[in-house]
Amino acid sequence: MMEIEEDASDPLKALIPEFDSILDEEALLDLFTTRVEELIRDNLDLLLSSLYRLDVEEYKIQRALRSSTVPAARGIAQLIIDRQKEKIKTRKMYSSGKEDMWKGLE
Repeated sequence: MMEIEEDASDPLKALIPEFDSILDEEALLDLFTTRVEELIRDNLDLLLSSLYRLDVEEYKIQRALRSSTVPAARGIAQLIIDRQKEKIKTRKMYSSGKEDMWKGLE
């Protein structure tokens, strides 16, 4: 099997807190907001299916769409970022130190 060498300049690693980020959260929010605006305008079905796959809760989407203080695209972009942070936190919580828990049961 071919071993993949880690590249510290990989932009995807900027989304993971352990790596030096290329984009700060505000820049990421601006980037996502622009893309969500495009999807609202050009392909709402793709946006909605993406939000479903990302597991963003529907009531939160509705609240973002109805907000009178935050533009809909910005609110949805923030929901995407928040959901990804939740996933990272959950994965860390359930993966750290749990490898030995199942040892001997195979």
